[in-house]
Amino acid sequence: MPDIPPHFELVFQIEQEMFGMEWQKVKNGCYTSFADRQETMQKFNIELCTRLVDELGWAAVPALMYAEDLDHVHAITRLKDAVGDRALVFSFSSEGVFWMPTGNEIMDFTVMLFERPDEMHAKARARCEAAKELSKRQIDAGVDFIVQNTDFGFNQGPFISPKHFGEFVTPYMTEIVGYIHDLNTPVILHSDGDLRVILDQIYSTGVDGYQSVDPQGNMDIKIVREQYPDWLLMGNVACNLLQDTDEQKIRDAVRYCMNYGGIGEKYIFSTSNCIFAGMPPESYQIMLDEYDFLCKKGSENVCA
Repeated sequence: MPDIPPHFELVFQIEQEMFGMEWQKVKNGCYTSFADRQETMQKFNIELCTRLVDELGWAAVPALMYAEDLDHVHAITRLKDAVGDRALVFSFSSEGVFWMPTGNEIMDFTVMLFERPDEMHAKARARCEAAKELSKRQIDAGVDFIVQNTDFGFNQGPFISPKHFGEFVTPYMTEIVGYIHDLNTPVILHSDGDLRVILDQIYSTGVDGYQSVDPQGNMDIKIVREQYPDWLLMGNVACNLLQDTDEQKIRDAVRYCMNYGGIGEKYIFSTSNCIFAGMPPESYQIMLDEYDFLCKKGSENVCA
């Protein structure tokens, strides 16, 4: 494992502020055909990702930063050609298992959970098979790893009880992770929220890494590292700190994450979620500056 943790984010939404790139003009532009629109979106995604690699030092970039309706296979192969061996390319899979329902779905979901478990298992099986099929296509296209982006937690706990999670989520997630591993590809889980009472179940699935270790959801990267010393952790500079530009708080958060994540461990440095729209670019730059400073210091205790 490297002494200096790599850095990248799952999503980057301040491309206009940092690079002068205007996604809304691309998204809402006038095109002569659907193919022309797709090609323009593809070029935008490639330019953004290559700039993240070359200018900000990202170690990995998502094949579909924007425009999720792009063909996955085409997006992966084009981006891999563009970044070459300078960075890894990853893809997302959000349909594999049940996760937090939207507001207009939660009533039906809850009724089925308690009153129609057989239907829930049938839906879970269909999602599992769809995720395996998508993963196979992504891996065949050359993706280096897959992020299962499924929010399992509110700030006060998981979206369903540990018992229901163990029945309707854990076995299917284990199957998906095992399938992807059989194709020689790692899997990282993304989930916000407080996962403390289900974290053992998540770890038991064999998933290779966990992002975001959400401090707003009572997740402490120091404690998670102590509980699972061999797990790849990713995060967790609190995104709420980056809404403002309080330099000392941001630098302190970076030091905490790097120390306990940490340097010399299986760790990827990032925010606790993503670089979101509206984040002051100065905040992200402070975070990167402190990260670069600590990387230069090496493997000494960075909180000292």
